[in-house]
Amino acid sequence: MKKKYSSSKNEIIQSQYSVIKEVSANILRANDDLHFLDDLTQEVCLILLTQREEVIVMIYENGHFKFFISRIITNLVRSSTSPFHKKYRQKALILPIIEGDYDPLADKVWADINHLLTSKERELINYRFVYNLKVSEIAYINSVSTRQIYKNLEKINKYLRKKYK
Repeated sequence: MKKKYSSSKNEIIQSQYSVIKEVSANILRANDDLHFLDDLTQEVCLILLTQREEVIVMIYENGHFKFFISRIITNLVRSSTSPFHKKYRQKALILPIIEGDYDPLADKVWADINHLLTSKERELINYRFVYNLKVSEIAYINSVSTRQIYKNLEKINKYLRKKYK
């Protein structure tokens, strides 16, 4: 004798689509991959649709659906062997650089940063632009005021603007 459930798997997935998209957006935003939002959402829906009906319904009725999709999404995003990675990320990495899209000025600026600036200035540039640290975090690391960091960044910026104008 089969138990009769209140909602089918398809109805649950359809009603929870906005939750799936929201969780996907939150996880992708943390990994700077928000441009994959629609692809990841569809990939999660495919995974859910391939699960047995009883499993999805039970998880939903027990109130664990959001946690379940969070784990699926986290595993898809962080894994380098997931279907999501193979279908979307890996293809994005393989795409060739189009000649018109490449600007050699960035390479010249980076070479100047590494050769012409002092070690303190290079360290500041690396903290800010390579490691994406906030000015307040850099100030804390260097035990100086945020104002001093802003002034140093502005000085470097003026130097590079003047040199490449």
